[in-house]
Amino acid sequence: MTAIDKRKHGQRYLVIAGAFIVLIAIGTTVMKSTGDVSSRRGQIEAEMTVLPWQSGLQDSIEDNGILISSDLTSSDVPGGDALDKLRSLRSPALEREILDIARASVTEVIQNKRTESKHEDSAQLVSSPLQEIQAGAFVTLIIDGKVRGCMGRVCPAESNLQQEIAWAAKMAATMDMRHRPINKEDLPKLDFCVSVVGRIRRESPDIEVNPRLEGVLVKAGGLSGVILPGEAKTAAYQRKWAMREAGIGPGVPFELYVFETERFGKTLPVRG
Repeated sequence: MTAIDKRKHGQRYLVIAGAFIVLIAIGTTVMKSTGDVSSRRGQIEAEMTVLPWQSGLQDSIEDNGILISSDLTSSDVPGGDALDKLRSLRSPALEREILDIARASVTEVIQNKRTESKHEDSAQLVSSPLQEIQAGAFVTLIIDGKVRGCMGRVCPAESNLQQEIAWAAKMAATMDMRHRPINKEDLPKLDFCVSVVGRIRRESPDIEVNPRLEGVLVKAGGLSGVILPGEAKTAAYQRKWAMREAGIGPGVPFELYVFETERFGKTLPVRG
């Protein structure tokens, strides 16, 4: 082999070796990219499993049975005009219907069976104005003048007031951790107070409200507490009680919201 042939052979070897190195590098890059995609897919799937599913209104939280919108003062919040509608329609028959819904729902969940007076059944036969109203509601259960459960939402999550009252009644009977659950022996002794919530407005935390006519909601971060109109004797006690219910400590900045309700049934026990 001449010197020229040797030189050409060496150059050919270098080209082949270089091409082989390039292929190895490309293969490594492809493998790394594939690994990154798999890793990212796993990360996304892991993130999706821990992301909360929203319920009710957009940007809302539900804590201790209290659904709170991030824009409580918006005129678009359902239920803003509910009190005007209810007050114009109020009658003994409407009050009986509202209290029957609460009682039937509690009876159903405690006895674990459908009741003859269940409101969905009667609603199929008789149209009710409650089916056309969307509003938050609280149901308070009372035995011998003492509260045995109270749960609800200041902003509605159900499609109508019938369903909202039914939900709140079931929650009050079974999920209020401040009281033992209602049992079958309690059913004949139960009195009901249903408080339908109207439009809510934000106020300065130091404002004085009339606790007989207005309720308050205090909120700090994910903590919230509600005291309904007629539950507290004084505004100072009402606010202090709401903060204690929420678990908000003294000196912690908080937001204050004020609202009215239309009440049906038993008068609420007063404290403070």
